[in-house]
Amino acid sequence: MNTQSLTKKWSKTICLAFLYSLSIFSNCYSKGNRIQSSDLKDSLISLLKKSGNDTLMIDSVYAHIRINRRRLGEEYKNTLLEYIDYTTKIQYSRGAMRMYDRLGLNERYDERYDSAVYYHLKSLELALELKDSFQMAYNYNNIGQAYRLQDINNLAIKNFHKALELQEANGNDKGASFTQNTLGAVYVVQKEYDQAMHYFRESQKIAVRRKDQRTQSYNLGAIGEVFLLRDQPDSAIVYFNTAKDIKQQMGDKKGLAVSKHLVGQAYFKKGNYVEAQKFLNEALVIHQKYNNERYIALCFDYLGKVKLKQNQFSEAGAYLLKAKEIASNIHSYENLISINNSLKEYYQEMDKWPMAMLAIQQNQQINDSLFSLKKTREMQALEIEYETEKQEQQIKLLSAENEIKEQRLKIGIAIITLLVLTIAFGIFIQKEKQKRFVLERDKVKQQLLRSQMNPHFLFNALGSIQSYMYQNDVKTAARYMGNFASLTRSILNNSAVEQVSLEEEISTLTNYLELEKMRLQSNFQYSIKVPEEMDIEFITVPPMLIQPFVENAIKHGIKNYTSGGKVELTFEETSDLIHVIIEDNGEGIDTTRGKMVSSHKSMATSIFKQRMKIIRDKFPNVPEPVIADLSDVNRKGTRIDLYLPILELTSTSNA
Repeated sequence: MNTQSLTKKWSKTICLAFLYSLSIFSNCYSKGNRIQSSDLKDSLISLLKKSGNDTLMIDSVYAHIRINRRRLGEEYKNTLLEYIDYTTKIQYSRGAMRMYDRLGLNERYDERYDSAVYYHLKSLELALELKDSFQMAYNYNNIGQAYRLQDINNLAIKNFHKALELQEANGNDKGASFTQNTLGAVYVVQKEYDQAMHYFRESQKIAVRRKDQRTQSYNLGAIGEVFLLRDQPDSAIVYFNTAKDIKQQMGDKKGLAVSKHLVGQAYFKKGNYVEAQKFLNEALVIHQKYNNERYIALCFDYLGKVKLKQNQFSEAGAYLLKAKEIASNIHSYENLISINNSLKEYYQEMDKWPMAMLAIQQNQQINDSLFSLKKTREMQALEIEYETEKQEQQIKLLSAENEIKEQRLKIGIAIITLLVLTIAFGIFIQKEKQKRFVLERDKVKQQLLRSQMNPHFLFNALGSIQSYMYQNDVKTAARYMGNFASLTRSILNNSAVEQVSLEEEISTLTNYLELEKMRLQSNFQYSIKVPEEMDIEFITVPPMLIQPFVENAIKHGIKNYTSGGKVELTFEETSDLIHVIIEDNGEGIDTTRGKMVSSHKSMATSIFKQRMKIIRDKFPNVPEPVIADLSDVNRKGTRIDLYLPILELTSTSNA
């Protein structure tokens, strides 16, 4: 193929990529930012099939499917199935493995528990083939959750223990803490309080070490409930109040309401009805605000019990009848048993013996139904356990210890091999070290807000592409075009969402920095440092709050460099915050004028201030950004310390 035809081929490829990115951009922003779920599904599957065997592109489609779960709506499950069919067809087992797990979660959320277990087992089969012990832990945990929600507690416990063994071996403290918390909750249902207390305390040790306030509050509340079940209300009150203080500090109003009504229950059991009524009323106000019917019924029930103890029978009857109406509507049978017992006492005090007898009969019917359901589930558990063990044998389930040992052995061999090669060829590649810096490839799962795509950036990008093509440098032009199209797709697909994973945010920054580096013809180097133990895939943060600072570091910090410029990003996890450090070796700034001062006050910076104001309204513990001139510490450049809140994430551990 001659140079002219090659140039024509690459030009066509670049144009198609550009037109495709613009067509998606136009489609998504038309009709008031609305897009039909079927159209979105077709676009994603079309992009998947165009990916061929490019696993990077396939993984990016996976990320977009996850992000657009709500927008896909009823097409979400079909999209997952088509993704699995395609990755199975091209023998990309890792893609199918992750999507089977995602499909199992979808079935669980829709209360189709049998199919949820089936899909998680399919994911587990592939995880075993790939010797992926981290994915195995997710699978066992998710299988345990499906059994737990069906009250098949023996199988739930069995799978949670398998997950916990893997998490501890992998050093996954966060996952282990969640699983221990869930195990404790299952043992409470089983009335095995010593076992429950053990796992709550083990989870708490990790949560304290990790400064994980959310899990600490869960564990403290759970320990308090065990004390309450053991008729130790004084100890229960201590733990409930500590959990309440943490939730108040975090701004968790729903959790605060739960803690308040637990404190009220403990005071009721202690016989202090005045304090009980006070805390129950405070909890009721919050529960009603969020329309949490189960807890509203519970508060009315206990307020009725308080009034019975105070011989205020008229008010007691009103509370208990409200509680019964709500509990009946939501089929909360445990609440109904407690309410009927209180109503029986109320009717006896009012000499309404037929009504008292009716309450007793209703409880007997509920208990008979629950007993029958329990026996049915026990039989079901035996059958499921047999089938599960048979499936595990069919896929030759490996023990966690052997899996991890084999992985460590392979890593050890790889390290030794790398060291030998490095020593053998070190002399010959000394001059090539700087060229071997490997950039993390963009996975096209970022969120870039529309404000980031200003005309200046677009003109620069298109001008650079045009320049490369005039120079007949089609490879560089194609590479630049690919990164530009990826960045455009990210902005478009995520402009409506409020959170992304930290992994996606880092990938976005990498892509942006690489584009700027190519445009400026490598007049600077950049680095992004992330601790290995940070679970960036499962940490979610507000999107595109870091990019404006990176943009200023390039455009104003190192703007006068023709070479030797540096931009460094460092990520750290502290309690419920992500700490981001952005440094450049530019000329520095004058920090005496206050917050966020520079010679360039961009629209992105203005939007950042507005967004941070909204974020601090919800998360008052998020500090202001701190900008420091490094010349004050005998260095050159600027350092920015930025803090982002870790947002709420639907967890598979259900802790």
